[in-house]
Amino acid sequence: MKRNYYLDSFRGFTIISMVLFHLAYNINYYRPIGWYDGTTFNRIRQLSIAISFFLISGFTSSLLPYDKNIKRGIKTSMLGFAITLSTYIFAKDQLIVWGVLNGLGLSMIVSGLIQRFWKIPPYFAIIFILIFIGTYNVPRASLTGFKLFDDLYENNIFILGFPSSSFTSTDYFPLIPWIFAYLTGLSAGNYRNNKNLVKGNDNILAKIGRLSMPIYLAHQIILYPLVSFFLS
Repeated sequence: MKRNYYLDSFRGFTIISMVLFHLAYNINYYRPIGWYDGTTFNRIRQLSIAISFFLISGFTSSLLPYDKNIKRGIKTSMLGFAITLSTYIFAKDQLIVWGVLNGLGLSMIVSGLIQRFWKIPPYFAIIFILIFIGTYNVPRASLTGFKLFDDLYENNIFILGFPSSSFTSTDYFPLIPWIFAYLTGLSAGNYRNNKNLVKGNDNILAKIGRLSMPIYLAHQIILYPLVSFFLS
């Protein structure tokens, strides 16, 4: 399958945005930045980066058979667990429990299982994005007051999106609502025949996009010590 350079470029732009966002996060940790902490602009930027990753990955899933999506989901999840272990050992104050790689990995596995039995119609993208919007605050205890959901929150079913009040993580992407962002991308990718998609030309952003996973895994290992050295 020929690479889709538009998709790679979008991924490259997103990974650059994420690296710059985390650089600002690290600086703000030591020296508060007025425009960064708690501002609407920053929350929108953070959300746009996260949604982009899930949409891109979901769209990519439409180009692959279900078994490959399940396999890449397992591999991505294992990397997520490795990050949790690393932060637990080396940076407990920045502990990541069920971060973006775990969220993406589980979404890949669930989507792969869906693909095995059903090709989601493209118009479902609208339905899924609306469900994503409607369930976005579920991990923020928006369903408390209903016994069933109260039990889920109290039992800390954080993987599904029902964390207890004592749950903490500096990066958290539960199945609800993020599976619906992923399925939005998967549904959109089923529009027409993927073989007929315009694939564009290779460029620097596309090259960066093809290295998104190693960049993600390495960037904080480089940025955090550097910022800590100069600002702590």
